[in-house]
Amino acid sequence: MDLQTLQKVETREQYDAIRMRVDELIKETTEKGLLESNADNDYIREIGRLGILGAQYENEYYPFQCLKVRNKHRSSKTFHLIG
Repeated sequence: MDLQTLQKVETREQYDAIRMRVDELIKETTEKGLLESNADNDYIREIGRLGILGAQYENEYYPFQCLKVRNKHRSSKTFHLIG
C-alpha cells in the first residue's frame, strides 16, 4: 500500500497502516532529533498529513459516545462530541 499518494482512508486496513506509519515516523524523527515544536521538515509534514487522514476516517466511521465529566461539587455534566 502506497501511503505517500493516499488521499482518503476508506478501510480499517488503511487506517491501521497509517497509524503504524505515524508511529514509525515519530520514532525515526525523534532519533534524528528532528521532532521539535517549531520544526518544519518532511517528517513533520508527513506525520501531519497522515494524522489528518486518520482523523477524517475516525470522524466518518467511528461512532462517538458521550463524555461525562464530574466537577468538584460531584454533579456530572454530559458533553456530546460532534463528529
